Amino acid sequence: MKTPKALLYGGDYNPDQWLAYPGVIDTDFKLFEQAHINTISLGIFSWASLEPEEGRYDFGWMDAIFARAQRQGMNVILATPSGGKPNWLALKYPEVRRVNPEGVRDPQKARHNHCLTSPVYRQKVRAINEQLARRYGNHPSLALWHISNEYGGYCYCDLCLGAFQDWLKAKYGTLDALNEAYWCRFWSHTYTAWDQIRFIDSGVGGLVLDWKRFMTAQCCDFIRNEVEPIRRLSPETPVTTNLMGTFPDYDYWQIAKELDVVCWDAYPVWHSEETAAHESNAALNAAFRHDLTRTLKRKPFLLMESTPSQINWAPVSPLLRPGMLRLAGLQAMAHGADSVCYFQLRKSRGSCEQFHGAVIDHVGNGETRVFKEVASLGASLEKLGNVVGSATPSKVAVIFDWEARWIFESAALPMNQEKHYVDTVLAHYKPFWEAGVSVDVINASADLAPYDLVIAPLLFMVSEETGARLSAFVQRGGTLVTTYGIAAVNETGLATLGGVPGPLRKTLGVWIEEFDALPEPSRRHVVAEAGKAHGLSGSYEARHILEIVHPEGAETLAVYGDDFYAGQPALTLNRFGKGRAYHIASRNDDRFTGDFLRFLTGELNLPCAVASGLPRNVSAQVRVQNGRNLLFLLNFNGEPVEVDLGGKKYTDAETQEAVAGKLSLAAYGSRVLAEA
Repeated sequence: MKTPKALLYGGDYNPDQWLAYPGVIDTDFKLFEQAHINTISLGIFSWASLEPEEGRYDFGWMDAIFARAQRQGMNVILATPSGGKPNWLALKYPEVRRVNPEGVRDPQKARHNHCLTSPVYRQKVRAINEQLARRYGNHPSLALWHISNEYGGYCYCDLCLGAFQDWLKAKYGTLDALNEAYWCRFWSHTYTAWDQIRFIDSGVGGLVLDWKRFMTAQCCDFIRNEVEPIRRLSPETPVTTNLMGTFPDYDYWQIAKELDVVCWDAYPVWHSEETAAHESNAALNAAFRHDLTRTLKRKPFLLMESTPSQINWAPVSPLLRPGMLRLAGLQAMAHGADSVCYFQLRKSRGSCEQFHGAVIDHVGNGETRVFKEVASLGASLEKLGNVVGSATPSKVAVIFDWEARWIFESAALPMNQEKHYVDTVLAHYKPFWEAGVSVDVINASADLAPYDLVIAPLLFMVSEETGARLSAFVQRGGTLVTTYGIAAVNETGLATLGGVPGPLRKTLGVWIEEFDALPEPSRRHVVAEAGKAHGLSGSYEARHILEIVHPEGAETLAVYGDDFYAGQPALTLNRFGKGRAYHIASRNDDRFTGDFLRFLTGELNLPCAVASGLPRNVSAQVRVQNGRNLLFLLNFNGEPVEVDLGGKKYTDAETQEAVAGKLSLAAYGSRVLAEA
C-alpha cells in the first residue's frame, strides 16, 4: 500500500465552483507552488458536478485538475461525494433523506443528512464511487481516498427501525434475554414482540446505549459499502475519512477499524478570551484530540482540515495572531500528524462558508498576511520531511470510552446538571500535557501492555471482562488511577450488584457506598493525611460529586475536611499484586489533580520531553525516528518565554543550528529540535 514520503501540505480545493471564471484555476496552481502546497483534497462536495443528472457523468473538469496536479508533482486526496447529495437524487428518491425523531422526513437542505440504511442511497453512492475508482484509482497523483466527509447524525425512518430490530435480534437472540439486559419490567416496558421496540425510550438506559451502538455499526457498514469498489479497483491506495475529535454520535474506536489511516478536522477557537494572554485552554483541547486520533490506530494520523485564519460558525471567531498558524500546525505534528491541511484553499464566493478562512482570499493573490504565513510554514515543512512515519512513544494512557460516555450522559443520576464527561477526562490529561509527558488516549478495551500508568476518569461502565483486564494490568505491576463514578453499571447499563466498584472491588480495595451531589457553587474540602502526601499539600476544593468510600485493604491518603463525611477517604491506594491502584473519590480542583499526577510522573520516572521542566503554557512533545528524538517546543503565550534544555544538545531541524542551554521562544513561537 502507498505511503507518502513527504509531509502532506494543502487542503480542500473546489475548482468546480470556479469553472466559469477564466484564469482562476491557473492562478491557484501558481499560488500553490509559491506556498509549497503539495496536496489537494478534491471532490468532497462535488456530486452534482460529477453527476449532474442521474446516470450522466461529467469528469472533464476533474481530469484537468488531475493533469495539473501531476504536472506540478502534487498529491491528490480524492473524496467520495456522499456527504452532500445532489438535488435530483434527494427529490426523486425521498427515502434517502433522513427522518427526525418526531417522524418527519427532512427536506433537501444542508449536508450530512442522508439515511445510512437506505438501499437506494447505498446503491447510488456505490455507483459514483465505482466510476471514480475506475477512472482515477491508479492515477500516479492519487495519494489517498477520502471517504465521504464528517459522518454524523441519526435517521429515525422505518428502514432504520427495521435494521435496528434485526440488529437487536442478532445480538440478544431472544426477547427474554433483551428484556433482562434492559430491566424492562420497570414501568412495565417488557417487550413481547420485536416490532414493539422503537428507537429511544430514555427510561430504558440499555436501549439508549444499544441505539448508539447500532448507529455506529450502521455507519461502519455504510463505509464498507462505500469502499467496496475502491478497495477492489484501487487496492494500493489507502482509505481514510475525516473524524471530529470527541464528536459524540459514533464510537470512533469502531469507525477506525474500517480505515487504513485516520484523520481529523481540528478547529480550536484560538484567541477567544478577550483578556487572555495565552492559549492554554484551546491548546489543551487540541492536543487531547490529536492524541486521541493518533491512538485510534496507534500510528501517525493526518490533520485533514484546519483554518489558516479564522472560522465563521462560532459566536466569535478572531483572526489567528502572527505565529499562530505555524504553532497550530506544528502542534498537530508534535502529537503525531504527518500532514497539515486547511479548509479551504480558495475561499468560496457564496453560501454559508464564503467568509470562512482560506489560503487564497477573495482578493485572489499571494499578497495577504495569511498567504505569506502559509507559504512560510510550507517552506519549513519541506525541511521537516524526516518526521513522516515517526513514532510517538507513550508510557501513559488516559481512557476515553464512547460507550461509557453514552451511558453516563444518558443515566438519570442525583447529579445531572454537572456531568462533564469530556471535561473530566481532559482534567486528568492536562497535568501530563503541561509536563511534556506523552499520552495515548485509549478506550476501555485497549491493550494495556505498553503502559506503566493508566488513568480511568469517570469510567462509569465496566464489564466483567474490562474489570479483569484492568486488574491484570495492576497485578502485573502497572499503576491504575480511577475516579468517582467507576464501575457503576455493567455493559448493558444495569447497576453493579454486590457493591461498587464490582469487578474492580478487590483491585481498588474499596467499597463505594453512595455519593453526595453538590449544586453549584457549593464546595467541600479534601485534605492530605499527614505523612502520606503523595505530592499533596494543604486543602483542596471538591465539587459536584463526592463518594463515600469504605476501605477494604486500601490505604487512605487524603480525607474529606467537612460535612458529615469529614475524615472519610477521598483518595486511596491499594497495593495489588505487583502494582498499585489509586481511587480519587471526588471531583477536585485542578491543583489537586495536578499535584497528584505530577507526583506519579516522578514516582514512576515517566519520560518528560524536557526533564528540567517547562514554563507555564509551553508544550513539549517528542517524536522518534530511527532512534533519534525530535523535540517540538510550542509557546502558547502571547509573550516570549525561555526554555531550559538542561544538559542536552540539539540541532535545529530547519536551520541546522546547534542549540543547547536556554532557548528563547517568541510569542506564539515554535521550534523543532533534533537531539544530538
